[in-house]
Formats: sequence, structure tokens, C-alpha cells
Amino acid sequence: MVSWLGTDAHGLDRPPDLRLLLPSVAAWSAALGALAAPPWLAWSFAGVLGGAALVALLVTHPVAESSALALVATLACGATVAAVAGVHVHRTAVSAASAAVEHGGETAFRAVVSTDPRARAGLSRPGRAAWVVPARTAWVRVDGVERASRAPVVVLASGDGWSDLLPGQSFEARGAFLGADDDRLTAALVLVRGPPERIGEPGGLQEFAGGVRSGLREASAGLSAPERGLLPALIVGDVSALPERTAEDFRATGMTHLLTVSGANLAILTGFVLGVARWARAPTWCSVLGGALMIWVFVLVCRPEPSVVRAAFMGSLGLLALATGRAQAGMRALCVTVVGVLFVAPGLAASYGFALSVLATAGILVLVPGWARAWSSRWPRPVAEALAVAVAAQVAVAPVLVLLSGEVSWVAVPANVLAAPVVAVVTVAGSVLTALASVWPGAAAFLVPLPGLGVSWIALVAETGARVPYGALPWRSDVVGGLLLAVVLVVFLVTRGRTRRVLAAVAVTVLVLGLAARCVPGGWPPAGWAVVACDVGQGDAFVLAVGRGEAVVFDTGDDPDLVDGCLHRLGVRTVPLLVLSHDHADHVDGTPGVLRQRRVPAALAPPGFGEGEAGRLLAEEGVELNEAERGQRFRVGPWLLRVLWPEEGFVGSVNDTSVVVRADGPQMSVLLTGDIEVEAQSALLREPEPELLSVTVLTTPHHGASTQFPAFLTATDPTVAVTSAGRENSYGHPTPFTVGVLEEVARVHARTDLDGDVAVLGGPVRVATRGPDPGTGPQG
Repeated sequence: MVSWLGTDAHGLDRPPDLRLLLPSVAAWSAALGALAAPPWLAWSFAGVLGGAALVALLVTHPVAESSALALVATLACGATVAAVAGVHVHRTAVSAASAAVEHGGETAFRAVVSTDPRARAGLSRPGRAAWVVPARTAWVRVDGVERASRAPVVVLASGDGWSDLLPGQSFEARGAFLGADDDRLTAALVLVRGPPERIGEPGGLQEFAGGVRSGLREASAGLSAPERGLLPALIVGDVSALPERTAEDFRATGMTHLLTVSGANLAILTGFVLGVARWARAPTWCSVLGGALMIWVFVLVCRPEPSVVRAAFMGSLGLLALATGRAQAGMRALCVTVVGVLFVAPGLAASYGFALSVLATAGILVLVPGWARAWSSRWPRPVAEALAVAVAAQVAVAPVLVLLSGEVSWVAVPANVLAAPVVAVVTVAGSVLTALASVWPGAAAFLVPLPGLGVSWIALVAETGARVPYGALPWRSDVVGGLLLAVVLVVFLVTRGRTRRVLAAVAVTVLVLGLAARCVPGGWPPAGWAVVACDVGQGDAFVLAVGRGEAVVFDTGDDPDLVDGCLHRLGVRTVPLLVLSHDHADHVDGTPGVLRQRRVPAALAPPGFGEGEAGRLLAEEGVELNEAERGQRFRVGPWLLRVLWPEEGFVGSVNDTSVVVRADGPQMSVLLTGDIEVEAQSALLREPEPELLSVTVLTTPHHGASTQFPAFLTATDPTVAVTSAGRENSYGHPTPFTVGVLEEVARVHARTDLDGDVAVLGGPVRVATRGPDPGTGPQG
């Protein structure tokens, strides 16, 4: 059976063959165990399994030959993978790169790029690594001696020239080798400042692949955003021009697999080639050759990502079956794929991408045939098949996805059902366009709007799904949570009739009650909150309630996930005004988190802010950027915002040019101070209207650093002072000196490092805290 599922649909019309399931599970388990154990233990375990396999083979009785051979295969696969994984771990541990970690300091090295460099998440900063470059060392200089070393490393680089490197190119650099504690197959993280040196020429094939990817980017440049960045992502996995907001939409709707060139892309293309060959009545050898060529080109251009490796191996087995005239059983091919891949690359056992690809394919092969037949009586066959595929894949991967996201999305199934048929068309049309762009760029640029229409639909589905209120329900994100979800899903799959209906009713009731509990006041945020200081670690992020689902945000911290989580808890979907006090990472680098699935029409920042990375991000996202001037007034809902600082012509430190805003609401006033220090604070005291400094709520300047002018803090005369700082931060914020002054001038002094999110409520003024979040400390 060949459908729009491509080569992944081979054997879909046959009962699943589970005879190789145990060997594949044994191989995967052995790889995971060996990656977590010392090499000697992995080899010992491999020896025990190998000996057991030999004994089982020798004592096999003819009556139980089939069962015995299955046991032998299981033990042999586990032994082989454990031994290979132990070799990989040992080779990494004794490499010169690992020795450089122990040696400390900076050292010279030469390495070969393994896969395309990618921009590091977050806004770029001077001295901060901007590029992540997976590579394999050729030699490392340790104690003045160049030692040969073929060990995987991850280069965290800042400087020019890194983005243009292609896989297979060699380079030299000098950097600090640090341990990669979470990955035993990565010898070191290497911090490099400056450009790569003595760059080697790329191989002809990699240069060809790089040209193909570049040609598609250039052809897509004529599309509007986000389509211009989304088309290369969908076709070749190039996310270099993909807006972060769009990537977040795909994550929220369970469609991230489309951005990583999943194995489904390769399956669709090989299925298309085989379908064309069948339509043209081409001989079998021609079909096999065309499919093999498609697999080779696809892996070369799109890079050997884990899901692509799975699809390439499995597709090759399908072509082998076609060439030999043997029937292909999909589950058997998948199990052979797992074992074969782990024989060569046992590190993929710990890859979420590989696990998701295997599980999704298994779910499709096992569940889709029966579901599609049953649902075809209610809907047309293509609709029933598309729905069955989306549900089966989502059910199969849900226990793993919950480990990554901590939530179960009910939006993912309808979103993938709506996108799937268009994805198949866009994959084929986009691939043809990619080939055309390599030989005739002008024609490709002219025709790009055609697949662009499909891309627009996919982007619309993701954007709409991401904005569905409560589209995902929280779930435990640990192993226990994953196993619990797996048990629940298995119970639903194996039960029938009335029992299943009762369980479904119970599940729906629990979900509805859980959703209702999130909507009922009494938890967080407290009813009537006016101001919230978000616990974003060593940074500032303050929120002023404007109306239902709307708030003004003042600064964003340095972690997009933390500020996004805070706004999500507050139910903020629109930010009518975003105020960024000054261009320091701990105040503005979290801006992408504010922009996630939220409408942000306007921003206010100090003069010159638009020239920095955060300012350019706002421009790309269509946010109107206004320069702050003393005396400006803005009415946003119930709040009157007045800009008190900086004054025109002021020249001082970046901290002292922070935008200072007084916000007057119906029940309280707030002074938002950024990082102003002694010079700016003393200047504000000399203003003709010093009474504007007296407020109900003071946000402590500069996280409570010692650079305070006590008279300024006294003049604010706050009822509540709120200090935003990271727990156990290395700066010692807030300092005892500043804490002492604040406790004298304010009735209440709340701190995010001790109290977590802090909410100030009006009428009468009172404070509520959420408690510290373990994910935000220690900091700085």
C-alpha cells in the first residue's frame, strides 16, 4: 500500500509483525544503559548477554526452536549495542578533548564541522556565544603537544565567519574546553571568541547541498513573513530565517516535527517517486533506483537528523523488499531499523527526535489500519485516514512529548489533521521548487507563491491553534508522568464497548473539572491584582493589569521562557504597551517570550534602542517603537503613565539612562525605575515636581544594588517596595545596605528571590506571593 504517507505506508494493509519487537526494545534499553554506565560495566553486561545468547543457542530444543531463536536474537542485539555504546563512551572519555577539559584554560584545536552551525537562542550580546557549531576534533594541543583526537565537541562561538561553515569543513580556533556533563558522547563544550581560522575547503557534495539550501532561501525571499522563513524550514529544515514567534506557534500546536524535516518528508517524497514510477509503468529496477536516489539526495541536503536517519533506513528496507519481490511488513522494517541504527549510532537511543520518529511511525503502523476502516463508514476515506494518522501519531508520542513540555495538548490532533494534506502537497511542490532554484533561480522566484499558498495555510493553522485558550492541559513532566500517561492511553486502546465509554466519560469529567479549576478565582493570580513582579531570576519584569487578558509589561528579564510563563499564569494575551527600560540583557533579552502568541502593538524604550538586537526584533515583529522623552504621557486602560527620565541631552551610563515611569491607577501609584543609580536618582530629586516620586509601590532600582541614593528611596515613601533579583545571585543583590533603607521607608518589602512572583492588590493595598519557582535559581 502506497498512499500520501509514502514509504512509511509499506505494509500498512498487513497485520503488524511483532516478532522483532523484543530485539529492538532490548537494543534500545541496552544502549540507554550503556550510555549511563562506565565502559567497563557496559562491556561486562555485553559479555553476560553474549554468553547467555550462546548458551541459549546451544541448548535449543527443536520443539521450541522459534522461541529460542527469538531469545537469542534479543540477547545478541542487546549485547552488540551495549558493547558498541561502551566503545563510543570510552573513546570520548580518553580523547585529547576530554584531557583539555581536565587541563583547564584555553587551548588551540582543529576540528571538522559535523552539521550546519545554528544561531544560539536569545538575543546576541557582545562576548556572548552567538553560534552553536557541532564538530569533531582532528587534534587538540594539550601541554604544548598536538594530540590527534577524533572526538565530538560542541563549539559555542562568537564572531564572524561561523555561519558560513558547511559540514565537512575544517577550521582552527582557540577556546576554553568545558565538560559536557549531560552528554557522555560529547567530549567538551568549547567557548571560542573570534572567527574561525585556517578554514578548509568544503567537499564537493556538501558545497552542492549548501548551494541548494541557499537557493531555496533566495527563492523564498519574495514571500511575506513568516512564509519566507517557513518554506525552507518545511522543505530542508533550514530555520535560520524562521521567526521565533512562528516556531513557538508550531510547538504549542504539536506541529514542531514539520520544522525539523521529519522522516515524514522523506517518506512522502519517496512515495511520490514510486507512485510516478508505477503510473509510468517503469520497470522495478527504475523505481528502486529512483527511490534510492531520492533518499540519498534528501539526506545530503536536509542533513542526517535523527528522524531522517530513521526514515532513510526504513525506506531503504522498503526499496530492498521491492527489488527482491518480497512482501514488506512495516513493523518488522521499523524494528530492523531501530536495531540497525543503534548498531552504528547508539547515541541516538537518547535522542528525543529519534524516539518521537520511531514511536509516531509505530503508532501509524499499528493503529491506523483498523481506525481508518472503522471511520471510513462515517467520513470519506481520505478524511478518515488523515484523522487516523494524526490521532495515532499523537497517541504514540504523547508519553514522550509530556517529558518535554509538561502538558498534554488537545489542539495538536485537529491542527495536524488540517495541515497534513497540505503538508504533503507543499513537500512535493517545495522540493520541485528547490531543484528548480538550483538551475534556474529566476523561474523559482516567479513560481514560489504557489507552494507559498500552502505554507500560508500551515502557518495560519499553527497560529490559530496556538491562540486557543487552554489548548493544553498541565501534566507531570517526569518519568512517572510519562509512564502514567502511557498507562492511561493503553487502557483506552485495549478496552472495548461500555468499559471504554465509562472510562472516556470519567476522563472527560476530570479534564472539564481541571479546566474549570484553572478558571475559578482563588489560585494564582489573586483576584484584583494590579501589579505583579515576575520571578524571572536575576532580572526585572513587572506587569500592570489593564483589563481582562491585557497588561502593560515593564522589562522582560533575560529568559523568554520565564517571562512567558509568568504572563501565561496571569492570562495576559495582549500587551498594549511594552516598556523596555534600557538595553541590558537582564531587562530585555526575555522579549521574545512576551511576543509569543500575544499581540504587542507598541513599545517604549530609550533613544537609540532600535539599533540594538532587541530593537531589531521589535521591528521584525511589527511592533511600533517609540523613544521615551521626559514629560510624555500615555493612557493605557486605567493607568496614566508619565515618563520621568531620562532628560533630553543626559549623558551617563546605560543604567542611568534607564526609562523611569510613574504609573497612576485608580487605587495605587507605581514608580518603575529600571537600573538607575546615584547620578540619575539625585537628578530626579532636583526636578521641579519631586512630589511625583512619592508612590504606593516602588520597584527597587538595579535589583537592590548598593548604588543607591538613600534620599531618593526616602522620597518615594512607598507602602510596598518590590525588589526583583535572582536567588543566590553572584552580585549579592539586594545588598544589606539597600535592604536596610527599604525596610525603613516601606511598610512591606517583597523580594522575588525569596517570595517568587509578587502581586500587589488594591483597596486596601496588600501583597500576595506565589512562592519561589525552583527553575529560576541560583542566578547570575
